[in-house]
Amino acid sequence: MTVHKDLATQYHQQDTDYYCGAASAQMVLQQCGSGLVDQATLYADNHAHSTAESGWYTAPDGLTWTMNNHQSTKYFVLDARDDEDSMSRIIAWTIHHYQISPIAMVYGWAHWIVVRGVTTSATPTSFLDGGYTISGFDVNNPWPPTPAPPGPPPHTSGDVCGTGGTRGVADEHISYATWQADYMTGIPSGHWAGKFVAVCDPEPPGRAVGVERVPIRPRFDGVELLDAEVAGRLSLELVEEAGLTERARWRKALGTTVVGRPELVQRLDRPDSFFYLVPRGGDGPATSVVALDARFGTYQQARIVTRRRQPALLTLERDAIEEFVFGRVHQLPGRQGEIRIRPDIACVSRHWVWRPCRESLSPYYPFKLVSYGPHRFYLRSDGRMFSRLTVAARGI
Repeated sequence: MTVHKDLATQYHQQDTDYYCGAASAQMVLQQCGSGLVDQATLYADNHAHSTAESGWYTAPDGLTWTMNNHQSTKYFVLDARDDEDSMSRIIAWTIHHYQISPIAMVYGWAHWIVVRGVTTSATPTSFLDGGYTISGFDVNNPWPPTPAPPGPPPHTSGDVCGTGGTRGVADEHISYATWQADYMTGIPSGHWAGKFVAVCDPEPPGRAVGVERVPIRPRFDGVELLDAEVAGRLSLELVEEAGLTERARWRKALGTTVVGRPELVQRLDRPDSFFYLVPRGGDGPATSVVALDARFGTYQQARIVTRRRQPALLTLERDAIEEFVFGRVHQLPGRQGEIRIRPDIACVSRHWVWRPCRESLSPYYPFKLVSYGPHRFYLRSDGRMFSRLTVAARGI
């Protein structure tokens, strides 16, 4: 038996590169019936009430205060657990029992996202229930920020947030193994050191149920990277196994499409770690993307665009890369000045690279690595160039 619960939580992008907490609050407050509170107001409240520890843009206590201050029908509690398993079960219980989407801290302490859905082997009976397994979460990741110019739009019930490309994607699914390995990894130090954190239900957290991590069952031995053609064939099989083709929106987006060119991405923060982004589409832009491990062939996550305005995955062809890189003046880090990158001298990686960083808080927006003498540049898939990748600050 498989139980899938997906709440109607409308997607909105973050209006700046540090408004993830504000955007997450905006989405869930709208779900609570509070309307669309503007993100500048929400961020001011988040930041002003993040008092337990300095250095945060949106800290857990500040976000909790904001969620309770801007509505009166629910009561949100900051759940900080010692283990991922019990935190994930509190999230699942909140979705099922309270019908409200929790806001979870992911990538250590870097980023806030909304968890709006969960797939389990049975319906949870309490936040202590350890008798079921979790196979995946549906999330609203507010990254990337709204493009500027023209600048942040007024958010409405029919806005373009979530329609693909630089406007984010509303339908994202994450396998539970990827959730454990990459997302709900715990805060590394400081006031909440070692805690797994989410803002969710009003009941106090119970004891840890002690269920072990979901085992990852590789399809390949990992000695060699998978061929792109193999990754393409495997992508639909993986989303079928994840149960996504049983959902109407996903079946429509996946069923009549063909595999596009799989894009290989190397993790810069993990040795010998690679994944493929496999787009699928018809005559127009890609309507879906499946992420899978490029060594072992395991499913990681996927996204679809249902209100097609932009593609589900932004990529850069060779001529676009040359236009963005060569002959232009680029800023060097710090105060080292500027440099013009000249054709036929710089080396542009054939594959993509990515790590959680301030410049990209979603694996669907990787970089081309540009090496030019002693310098390294990072060309993001939307065409923006950076002279370095900065480890994400807390709660951006």
